Amino acid sequence: MENIPLLKDIVILMAVSVPMSFLLSRLGLPTVIGFFATGAVIGPYGFGLVTELDTVETLSQIGVVLLLFTIGLEFSIARLLNIRREGILGGGLQVALTVLTVYLISILFKQPFPVALLLGFIISLSSTAIVLKLLIDKGEVNSSHGNLTVAVLIFQDLCVVLMVMLIQSIGGNGDASALRMAKALGFSVFAFAVIVVAVVYIIPRIFNQVVKLRNREVFVLTIVLVCLGTAWVTSLFGLSVALGAFVAGLAISESEYSNQIVAEVIPFRDTFASLFFISIGMLLDLNYFVNHMPWLLLLALAVIAVKAAAVTAVGQMLRYPLRLSIVVGLNLAQIGEFSFILIKMGQDYGLLNQGIYQSLLAASIVTMTLTPFIYQRSSRIAFNIGHRLGTGGAGVVKKTHLSNHVVIVGYGLSGRNLSKVLKETSIPHLVVDINMDRVRKAKSAGHQSYFGDTSHPEILKKMGIEMAKMLVVAISDPISTRRIVKTAREINPALSILVRTRYIREVEDLYRLGANQVIPEEFETSVEIFARVLRDYRIPGNIVQNQIDLIRQEGYAMLRNPSMTGERLAKLTTVLEKTVMDTFYVDSGCSVAGKTVADLNLRKKASTTIIAVVRKGEAITNPGAHLVIEPFDILVLLGSHAQLAAAFDILTDRCPI
Repeated sequence: MENIPLLKDIVILMAVSVPMSFLLSRLGLPTVIGFFATGAVIGPYGFGLVTELDTVETLSQIGVVLLLFTIGLEFSIARLLNIRREGILGGGLQVALTVLTVYLISILFKQPFPVALLLGFIISLSSTAIVLKLLIDKGEVNSSHGNLTVAVLIFQDLCVVLMVMLIQSIGGNGDASALRMAKALGFSVFAFAVIVVAVVYIIPRIFNQVVKLRNREVFVLTIVLVCLGTAWVTSLFGLSVALGAFVAGLAISESEYSNQIVAEVIPFRDTFASLFFISIGMLLDLNYFVNHMPWLLLLALAVIAVKAAAVTAVGQMLRYPLRLSIVVGLNLAQIGEFSFILIKMGQDYGLLNQGIYQSLLAASIVTMTLTPFIYQRSSRIAFNIGHRLGTGGAGVVKKTHLSNHVVIVGYGLSGRNLSKVLKETSIPHLVVDINMDRVRKAKSAGHQSYFGDTSHPEILKKMGIEMAKMLVVAISDPISTRRIVKTAREINPALSILVRTRYIREVEDLYRLGANQVIPEEFETSVEIFARVLRDYRIPGNIVQNQIDLIRQEGYAMLRNPSMTGERLAKLTTVLEKTVMDTFYVDSGCSVAGKTVADLNLRKKASTTIIAVVRKGEAITNPGAHLVIEPFDILVLLGSHAQLAAAFDILTDRCPI
């Protein structure tokens, strides 16, 4: 009888992790905690249920590769270039400041240079897997704090390559000469550039050919080949496999196949990524953790404090508001998954003894476990601290002299489009954003724009909110949006406040806080979807628009007043259906031309009435039965949706295309 140890181990692993994750989900706790706990229970330091540790660890690394591949797919080269300031400058400062701080602290505790440097590297890295998943789940990837967070994470991942090379140089043979490290670094940079060029050039062409086959199995196999193959080739040059996978995803991120590829990869990614967190839990010595729990918790809190302070300082250097800098600092305050690579290397090279090794492992797991809880409260904590210590930039903003104007918070896509229309229609307005690059873009486009955090009352006052006619909030930050609406309403009770939000569940709170109009993207997306479906079926334009208006009235009425009954909505539908109008153009080759209104007899055939005929720019209202239809006339029809559709069928049959 066949005996497959790995199969048994995976079954045990899943049998423990599924109920544990289910229980934690019911308790409202992150599933990642369940994965860590599963690993600790079934690992060698727990009940020892899993024997193929090396194989499980290998599978877990595939999860990290797939994760970085999908991150690359959801990113884009253009977006990567747009965050170069936050990535290179912000990420560089964060890594340098954290490494320097940890290095100095380690030296104070009499640690040798190699160990102090390694500890700085380990603690400087944050968890790309956990933080990006939280950002994506909350829809905050494109927010101001999301952009800075992602930029720093990407820079950290790129730094892993250099860190690995430095540790190899220090721990491998003791030759840590600057010349040797410079040569190794130069070769790695050259190899990375060659791989990027090759991947960007080759991979899209591979998918162009595969898609022509229209074979899903081949398509999925090609995805796996591209992802794992690029990671493997990258590893041959001594670079991170995850970095190679990210580049592969980035290469096809802007192609028309990226959405389908993401859909195909996600199930594999989530499965293998769970193995990664479980494998980390397996490394934890539970006895050591229990015996040294106070010290380990203190170490974890110290790591969180050091990293949060370092990132906050970097945010201030980049002129981000204090509140936003604190949010990013708290979100990046954990030790990341790539740090485990460095921890393992440190143990293999004899740089870390068993005590330091287990302490770092435990502190990493604790900080990663606390991350979802910190993330949920980071905006509120940051606002309270920023409100007491900072002014959101109020001290450097001059008070505007505008009145009866529109204040636009956020110069993203919505803010740009609105600003452009207001400028063209000569409506006074100003833009305020916490992203300095966007502020500069707004100024270059000819708009009056300011840098500042409008969740702070002083900034709103500097924007002349007391004299403003309207406030439009178009940012992807739910906590700040609520604060802005509440503060603006308190300052100016007569102000008209329009808010763009991401989810329907946020609508009622915003209305309660004082918003006059709330536009949820989730609802508007559903409206756009059904509108496009109707247009593709060639439903007349005004019928489509009427349905849009109807759904919006019903939907927003229900959002404002969920108790509205179905009977009232049915009556509203009936009223609107009775007042539908549409137009029909009589082309020169149409047999309708030359017929009278009586000949068409649309009232009897389709229960539709011709209420007017537009001829040469003039309207003939209430046309008589003997009016002769001429080429190029426009018939104005009145009826219900179904009646108009029937009338159009009759008229179209007489006007073949």
